[in-house]
Amino acid sequence: MAVKVVELLVTAADGAYIDLTAGSGGHLRVTAETLEPSARLYGIDKDPQAVARTRTNLSDCPQLKEIVQASYSDLIAVAGRLEDKAFDGILLDLGLSSVQLDDAGRGFSFRYDGPLDMRYDPQSGARSAADLVNTLDVGELAETIREFGEEKLAKRLARAIVRERQEKMIRTTFDLASIVTATIPPPHQTKSLARVFQAFRIAVNRELDALTGVLPEALSLLKVGGRLVVISYHSLEDRIVKRFFQREAKGCICPPRYPVCICGRVPQMKILTRRVVVADAAERESNPRSRSARLRVAEKIR
Repeated sequence: MAVKVVELLVTAADGAYIDLTAGSGGHLRVTAETLEPSARLYGIDKDPQAVARTRTNLSDCPQLKEIVQASYSDLIAVAGRLEDKAFDGILLDLGLSSVQLDDAGRGFSFRYDGPLDMRYDPQSGARSAADLVNTLDVGELAETIREFGEEKLAKRLARAIVRERQEKMIRTTFDLASIVTATIPPPHQTKSLARVFQAFRIAVNRELDALTGVLPEALSLLKVGGRLVVISYHSLEDRIVKRFFQREAKGCICPPRYPVCICGRVPQMKILTRRVVVADAAERESNPRSRSARLRVAEKIR
């Protein structure tokens, strides 16, 4: 979806753009190809390995100004140190990169055996997935799996995790995956594995809190006419983005029973994607991981 993303993101060929999840720099590269040399590009990523890759991959990009290792939850502080203080476009791609998923040492995938980590920044000092799996009580485990993984059998899985860790610590991705496959009957095991790993990844990185916090900050940093482009990969993220866009496009938040508006809020954004944009059949075929991508775009109007 990179070409479609850039088509919706870029409004000024000589403008300033920032990718809040730079990854390996793929979106920044495609964006640069549509811009004039005088444009300015910035990237942020929490993953130090991703930052290093992006700096290498975009070393020949004339528009690139800076790649910063930071969480997008620190957007305001990071932007305050950049040459540009307002932007013509802001991109937020919430998905894991293929590099992260395929690196067994990061612990993101149930398909590879490795340490049960799941932290975007392993040096952050935050609790790993193994820490959560081995310390949360059965109620907290069930809530995590149910809320962040939308898994109906969350309580059964939580009990199985507690039983297993009474015998030995759950340290690897295969340790956790084996509990899920032993608890969930076929043919639902793969979906449950994806939900459980998603749940702990979200919990470890506090992803939904970070997303809720960054959306209004991104809006505040957009120039009038600038666009906020968000790609989400599951309903929890997409719901947060959709509701934020709707709220900022509506303006007034007075209760319906009020005959006239007394809050004084006016619309800040115009939604450009009335219906969520998904990958077309050709891209889904060539890149199966794009099947869950959901793209929404809104433009700042005041």
